[in-house]
Amino acid sequence: MFLSKIKITIFIMFIAISSLSAQMSIKKLDSLATFSFSIMSDNKGYALENESMYKCDKWIREAGDRFILGLGDHVKDNRANPFLYLLKNDSLWHNHFYPNIADGENEFWGEDQGTWGAGAPILDYVNISERKNTSIRNNKCEYYAIEEHDGIKVHIIQIHYSDTPTDPDIAFNKSSRKYLFDILESINKTDKDIIVVLVHTNGWIDVLNKKRKEKILAKADLLLDANTHAYKKYDLENKASENGAVIFNTGAVGNSGNSGFMQVHVLKNPLRMIIQYQETKNATRKLQGEGFAYEKIIGGNTKKVDWDNFSKYLKK
Repeated sequence: MFLSKIKITIFIMFIAISSLSAQMSIKKLDSLATFSFSIMSDNKGYALENESMYKCDKWIREAGDRFILGLGDHVKDNRANPFLYLLKNDSLWHNHFYPNIADGENEFWGEDQGTWGAGAPILDYVNISERKNTSIRNNKCEYYAIEEHDGIKVHIIQIHYSDTPTDPDIAFNKSSRKYLFDILESINKTDKDIIVVLVHTNGWIDVLNKKRKEKILAKADLLLDANTHAYKKYDLENKASENGAVIFNTGAVGNSGNSGFMQVHVLKNPLRMIIQYQETKNATRKLQGEGFAYEKIIGGNTKKVDWDNFSKYLKK
């Protein structure tokens, strides 16, 4: 009887350990993903000397992210900006970072935040003009790039919209809007394409007229803004469809009460993005909870991630 109880206890322990090993983890998600990338913003010139930026850099490398998208305010006037040294000298950031030009860049290289397009020199730090996968506008501050991995194309559209001046007709001018929609319409969207649009100033989607808003929600997959330093998922009341683009404010790295950055894992069958906000207050990178982790099906809906059952419905 005593030996039987021991055998039962061992069996229960084995089942428990097996169950734990089958649970999702961030490293398991890394291995399941076809590839991953990150999105960061508003680091204000800070680099690895800043604890939050140090974690951001470390966790991006840990995940093996293929590229990094920026939402602007990557420099700050009248202070040291070690981030520029990182962009120029570190191979990951130099070759795989896509900056946005925002008010911080305008102020740093121009007269003030409202000096439209003055922040263009940041693109020289990462040699955007020399990348074969990237096409830059004549204004030198807006561009379109394609990152292709394992047959999946991520279309990256970077638009300049500084939060100064406050008049969107000036800051988010007609030429920029036309460029955005010309690029959008030129993309032959298939079931292997992901379209990401990045514009620094929050609320830029509401500046668009109804027809354009419906068009971008219907065709794009991930729409991003920043500026407020507060991570947020937007829920638009007049969304074009339940399967429309998902919209986020990307928060800020090192300049927020909720410092962090977004990490996106791309999976196939069906093609989808697992989008998480990695909070740098955490000691380690990990799976995020409610409000910080979403699944966006490409061509389908967006829902909260249920990590307990996530691996059960994965198609091999």
